Amino acid sequence: MNQKSLVPEFTRFLQEHNMRVTPNRLTVFRELENAPGPMTVPELASRVAEQGLNVATIYRIIETLMSLNVVHPVLIDHQSVGYELIEPFRQHHDHLVCRNCGKIVAIFDERLESVLKTISDDQSFAIDFHQLEVHGICPDCRSKTPNSPKPA
Repeated sequence: MNQKSLVPEFTRFLQEHNMRVTPNRLTVFRELENAPGPMTVPELASRVAEQGLNVATIYRIIETLMSLNVVHPVLIDHQSVGYELIEPFRQHHDHLVCRNCGKIVAIFDERLESVLKTISDDQSFAIDFHQLEVHGICPDCRSKTPNSPKPA
């Protein structure tokens, strides 16, 4: 969990984009801010059900937040999509996703960013943003399966 809530910055951001600051938007933002990783809409719904938010409302809020570039989708297991905050509300990172248990590990690696910049520069391509998801088998799942693939 963040030490300092970004709700005031999010409130200003909505106002600057001529969007209403609603209790439901703030609730979804807080849940995403405090989440350890990407959350699916059903996960969000279960966490905010007591506050009267239903799945349809959460989907509408997520769509709005995506259109404002506040959140982006993360493919979790080829069937589920989670959502998480992006810059300026959370530091940019990429993901390792276990295709067996669904565990997601955030990657903060400047080497990766440097390689992507070199590739884009070589192609005279201006990257607005990127998201990288590397799917494989985590160490825990590999240790439970005798013939699982070894790390490359």
